Amino acid sequence: MAHLPFQVHLDFEPVRLADSESRRIYSEMNTGGWRWDTQAEPPAGATIVLVICASDKTHLSNVSGNQHVWPQNLTIGNIRNGIRRKPQTRESILVGLIPCPPKCTTNTDKAWHSIVGTVLSPLRNLDITGPSLKWNCEDGFQSQCYLLLVAWVRDYPEQVMIAQVSFGSSPMCEIPEGAPMGHSTCRALDNSRDRHVYSMLLDETNIDVLHTLHVHLIRNQLWQFPLCNAYQLWQPDELHQLLLGLVKDLLHWLLKYLKARNVNNQFDNRFTLVPQYPGLQHFSNPLNSMKRGSWQGKEIRGMIRTLAVNCAPILDCSKDNGKTPAETASDETLMGAVRTLCEFSLLVSQQNHSDLSLTAIDDALKQFYKKKGAFREQNMSKSAKAKVDEQLAMESHQL
Repeated sequence: MAHLPFQVHLDFEPVRLADSESRRIYSEMNTGGWRWDTQAEPPAGATIVLVICASDKTHLSNVSGNQHVWPQNLTIGNIRNGIRRKPQTRESILVGLIPCPPKCTTNTDKAWHSIVGTVLSPLRNLDITGPSLKWNCEDGFQSQCYLLLVAWVRDYPEQVMIAQVSFGSSPMCEIPEGAPMGHSTCRALDNSRDRHVYSMLLDETNIDVLHTLHVHLIRNQLWQFPLCNAYQLWQPDELHQLLLGLVKDLLHWLLKYLKARNVNNQFDNRFTLVPQYPGLQHFSNPLNSMKRGSWQGKEIRGMIRTLAVNCAPILDCSKDNGKTPAETASDETLMGAVRTLCEFSLLVSQQNHSDLSLTAIDDALKQFYKKKGAFREQNMSKSAKAKVDEQLAMESHQL
């Protein structure tokens, strides 16, 4: 807070930004609705310091038996994005090296939470309505500061460890395992995880319900932090969860579909004939021949820019193309899934968003959920497909 190089890059209060048509613009953390709602909690004139933690399991050495640690770094969301995301600015500090227990050790999550609770104990013991911490700031004055843990940057293994849920389940909501891939509705998160419910179930020793919800039978240390939702600390990760996750799976599904239609050679020709042009990435080899390990964020981002254009002539849905009505309908649905996911990927990569862009992102995601069922034929066995069709029929009947 008192670091002079950050003087012009610090935000001490929430602001509202709008475009020429009075639509909200969201860029920094102090422009969001949560920041405005939270400002009413502390006394007037106080500054909320948005604490962001980051941890990732790191391999140190093989000499003494596969030594791993979790480095825990800390930064604050009051620093603007353009500076906070640059490692060379030294905007984050190392606050701890958490040792990884051996593989056969039980209660690893409990030990990890105990250490994290000790390291972050000053945040846990802070009363949001009580006395504040008086810190010297870069403007030369002292500010009343209240520290709140608002985000934790980590991979999925750390997500489930922080949320204290079973591996393979969602750390944010109680979506059941085995949900059909092609379900036609994009439902809101009306079944978000609630620490109050889990705390009550632990007090009542209602173990069966907790097992059903895939929650571990220990009390989460982060429940004690003021205004901290342990199940909302997760932040979207464009590289791992979108590009290397959903988009990479889409490319894999698409290649299977094109091969089943016997048009994969046409797609490979169009894929390699993309001209060299500023903003477009040229690939000299077909997509199917590329090694999976070489699919990094830069390459996948380049594929997304031309994927819909490469697929459109091949999946032409005109009446005189010689396809059966079933094939035409399937190709039309698949082309819609490809196009909407490409739109979604390009929209979310923007640095700033407005109510207009958020509406477009939501619409694109809903359309993808409705149309992605076209990939089921190439990725499911007959028994699994029958089970999914039965569940979809039940959902349609309920709707």
